[in-house]
Amino acid sequence: MARRAQSGLKPMHLIGLLALLGAGIGGGYALLNRSTDPMTGITPLSTEEYLESSTALSGNTYKIEGTVDDRLDNWRAADGRLFSVQVSEAGSYMPVWVPAGMETNIQRGQRYVFKVRVLETGVLEVLELFKA
Repeated sequence: MARRAQSGLKPMHLIGLLALLGAGIGGGYALLNRSTDPMTGITPLSTEEYLESSTALSGNTYKIEGTVDDRLDNWRAADGRLFSVQVSEAGSYMPVWVPAGMETNIQRGQRYVFKVRVLETGVLEVLELFKA
């Protein structure tokens, strides 16, 4: 009588199964914990263009990312709050106006991503903001 070959689990099968399981877990983790830019599709504001001629950009909408440097206290609180924001890319400071209707607690040293509109005066009016 002929002997039959054993059809048990071979070490290569076990290694392949573990690799597949690891890839599945890693892929699931990457999908669930990915961070997306909430302002995808909005043009970043060029610091050089803004500092050169801010009034030429009036009416346009941009995205800036930076750290709140200070609140300018001589601005009427009923009209909103005016902040000085240090922009990440160049280290320059820009005036950012948060209208009174936005209920946010902005503090010095916090990093934000702002969706802004350039006003005729050159001040950047905040339309949306997210803590970075």
